[in-house]
Amino acid sequence: MSFHPDPFSEQVATAVSRIRPAVVHVRMRYPREDGITVGSGVLIDGYHVVTVVRGQGTPRDVMVQTADGQKYGASVVGADPLYFLLLLRLDRRVSVELAGFGRADRLAPGQLAIGVGSPFGVEHNVTLGVITGADRTVYRPERLPVDGLIITDAAIHPGNNGGALAWLNGEFIGLCGIPWTETLGLAVQVDVIGRIAHQLIEYGYATHPWLGFSGDPEFIDPQLVQLFKLPVDRGLAVSVVAPGGPGERAGVRELDLVVRVEDRPVNGGVGMIRKVLAAHRPGETVPVTVLRGAELVELKLPVEEMPRLKPLNQ
Repeated sequence: MSFHPDPFSEQVATAVSRIRPAVVHVRMRYPREDGITVGSGVLIDGYHVVTVVRGQGTPRDVMVQTADGQKYGASVVGADPLYFLLLLRLDRRVSVELAGFGRADRLAPGQLAIGVGSPFGVEHNVTLGVITGADRTVYRPERLPVDGLIITDAAIHPGNNGGALAWLNGEFIGLCGIPWTETLGLAVQVDVIGRIAHQLIEYGYATHPWLGFSGDPEFIDPQLVQLFKLPVDRGLAVSVVAPGGPGERAGVRELDLVVRVEDRPVNGGVGMIRKVLAAHRPGETVPVTVLRGAELVELKLPVEEMPRLKPLNQ
């Protein structure tokens, strides 16, 4: 009697087969660690692999193995100290089919996701779960904000840490990061991965701006929405402005309602504003629109690097 999996199991298995070629096994040696460190990574193009930092110093003797058993030497392009991401460049172009890329703005709580890793280079590790938070900010112990995180109960453990989080259509939506609580883990959104990788390749480091102000989302009076023809009915209500920070120098005041940054309506928290600024380089300015009482005020917010963020010891 032959065994026929149920349709849902078939869908999960098909998704794994689609994302699997992009999930690689990574071996490297850290100068301050004994022995070889192994884990998973994800191919983001024909030459580059993104993974997580697993030690101190610049890793050497880096080897990447694809799902078909091919082995590649690799060099370190750079590391990001906020997200603890490591970008590698292979010594030759891979010949495997890459995964499709999802979009962060289409992530939503309740979607199913799979975590796929290749910790030993022989077979892949797979977990299944639900996205419980699609675009969260989590603060590191030193109070540095980390934006663009996916919270999921698809188990994240040494088997898929640094591997791919994917939708059930096989599209890559995030890099499996770390366990967060007993039942939830954190993954870095694919859009954040792409931005950091591009900046590491182009500039050698990624931009992580600070605002110098904080607040919470708040609904706007419907009459003001109609009067100013605002694209959304909410904004960020500023509650604290740091003395001497970028926000204060731009003219942001407490009780301002930030409604637009660049050309995008502000319909989330401060993390959304930081993500827009992160696409710019330090020294540039970004237009910000605030609702102050019954007046729209246009400001220029300077892009400045997050204080207290120390480069990883490379």
